[in-house]
Amino acid sequence: MVNTMIIVITLAISLSLVAICDRAYREAVLAPYEDQIRDAEIQCSALVPYLEHFAPYLGTEELQAAKEGAGTGEDHLIAWMEQQPYSGTEAGIRDSANLFIDWTETDLLLYAMMESGDYDEVCAEVVKDGTVYRVAHCNRRTRSYSSNKDFGLEESFLDLPVEEISDPTLIHVRVNDTRLLAHLERFALKNGEGRIWLSYDMTEPDREHRFFLLNSILYVLVLTVIASAVSSFLLRRNVTRPIQKLARVTKAFRPEEDGRYSPDKTSWEDLRPGNELGELSRDIHAMQAGIVENTETLFRMTAEKERIGTELSLAARIQESMLPDGRRPFPGKKEFSLSASMSPAKEVGGDFYDFFLIDEDHLALVMADVSGKGVPGALFMMVTKAILKNNAFIGKSAAEILELTNDTICSGNRVEMFVTVWLGILEISTGTITAANAGHEYPVIYQASSGRFELFRDPHGFVLGGMEDMLYNDYSFRLNPGDKLFVYTDGVPEAARSSGELFGNERMLEALNENAACAPEELLAQVRNAVDAFAGEADQFDDLTMLCLEYHGPENPASVPDGP
Repeated sequence: MVNTMIIVITLAISLSLVAICDRAYREAVLAPYEDQIRDAEIQCSALVPYLEHFAPYLGTEELQAAKEGAGTGEDHLIAWMEQQPYSGTEAGIRDSANLFIDWTETDLLLYAMMESGDYDEVCAEVVKDGTVYRVAHCNRRTRSYSSNKDFGLEESFLDLPVEEISDPTLIHVRVNDTRLLAHLERFALKNGEGRIWLSYDMTEPDREHRFFLLNSILYVLVLTVIASAVSSFLLRRNVTRPIQKLARVTKAFRPEEDGRYSPDKTSWEDLRPGNELGELSRDIHAMQAGIVENTETLFRMTAEKERIGTELSLAARIQESMLPDGRRPFPGKKEFSLSASMSPAKEVGGDFYDFFLIDEDHLALVMADVSGKGVPGALFMMVTKAILKNNAFIGKSAAEILELTNDTICSGNRVEMFVTVWLGILEISTGTITAANAGHEYPVIYQASSGRFELFRDPHGFVLGGMEDMLYNDYSFRLNPGDKLFVYTDGVPEAARSSGELFGNERMLEALNENAACAPEELLAQVRNAVDAFAGEADQFDDLTMLCLEYHGPENPASVPDGP
C-alpha cells in the first residue's frame, strides 16, 4: 500500500514537472511564432489596385478558356493576358500595357512581404460572387511561386469559410500532413472582397515539440521506476523490516497460562538510534518491563485482596456468631415473641443488637450503633457488647449499666470512637420495661388498643465513650398483651436514594403501620422491603439493624399484680 502511494505521488510530481516543462517549451519555442504572426502588419493598400484590376476578369468564360489552354506550346493564358488592355492609372501600379504585367507585379509584392516577415507562405485571394479565386501564392518551403496557369484558380488558400474563423489573426489548420499557423487580413474591393494570408509551417516545430514531450514522458517513467525502486528499498530497509521485527517482538510477548507475563519474554530490537522506530523499540521494551512489573504487583494485590476478603468473611462469620440468633429465639417462652436482624453496609458492621435473660423474669434488650464501620467498628462493637452484657448480669438498672459501660470504654478509648445505645429490661411477668437511652434513635411502640405504631420520644443521654462520669436516667413504660416494641439504628431512617432523599421516620412508621398485624419476624422483613424499594439501585450506605418484641402477657395472669 505504501509503495503504491509512493509510486502515485512520484508519478504525479513527475507529470506535473512535465506539464511545467511543456509550458516553458511552448513559451520559449512556439509562442514566438504565435506572437509574431498575431502582431503581423499587412500593407493591404499596395495590393488593392492590382486585385481590383484582376477582379473583373475572374470567373469569365474567356479567362476559363485561356486557362484550359495553358501549358500548351502556344500558352493561351499568357497570350490572353497580354491582349487585355490596361485601363487603370492607380498609384503603385507601374506603367504596363497588359494584365500579365500586373499579375507579375502582384507576385513580386507578395514575395517581398514573405521575405520581410520571414513567413513560409503568403497568398492573395479575391472572393467574388461567393467563389474564392487565388490570384498569387508564394511558398518558401517548396521555393515555388504562382505560375501563370494558377492565375484565377477557383480554390482558397486554406479552403476555410471566413465566417467560421473566430480569430482571423491566429488560425491553426492542418493541410494534408502539414500544420500551418496562419494570419488572415480581409479588405473590401469594388467587385468583391480581398484576402491576404500569411502563414508559418509548424510541421517541424510540432515534430520537435512531440519529440520533447515524448522524451519528457519517457524520462518521467524512468524517473518514476527509479524513484519507486529506491523508495521501496529504503522503505523496506528503514520501515518495513523494523516494523516486522517489532511485530515479532510484540507477538512473542504473551501472558502465561496463569495470566502472568514472564520477564524472559521481554525483548527488543536494537534499531538505529536516530530512527523513530529505534525509539519506538526502546519504548516497547520499557512498556513490556512495566507490564511485567504491574502484572506482578496486580497479582500480589489480588492475592492480598483475596486474603483480606477471606479474613473479612471470617470476621463476618465471627461477628454473626457473636450476635444471638434473631429468628424465633427463646422457643420455650410463651410470654413474648422476638425477632432481630443486622445487615452490615460492608463485610462487617458497627451496629449490633443483643437480648438475653438476666433471670427467669427479666429480659435485657440492646440496640447499639458504633461510630465507625468495617473492621474497627466491628471490634469496637464486640468490646462494647461484652461490657454491656457483663454489667447487666450484676443486677444494675438500665441507667447504671450504661454509666458503668461508659466509664469502662472511656478509660481505654485511644481511638476516640463512641457508640449510641438503647437498653431496656423487660419484666416478663408484668410487661414493664425499664430503659435508658445513650444518644440512640427513639423507640417505636405499638399499642393494640390504638392499632398504630408511634415514636416514643424518650429522654436521651450522651453517647457511650464520649466523656467519663456521665449520668443517665431510667424511664419506664408498660406493654400490654398484643403491644409491640420496635427499636432500630439510624441506617433505617437515613437510607437514601441516588438523589440523596432520605427514607425518614415518616416512611418507617408508614411501613410499620401497614404491617402492624404481622408477627415480629415478618414485620422486620416488610420494613426491609420498604427500605430497599425506596433506595432502588443506590448502594447501602450504613448498617441496617432492627429488633421487634411482641408481648403476649404472662402464662398465669392471675398471679400478676396490677401495675400502673
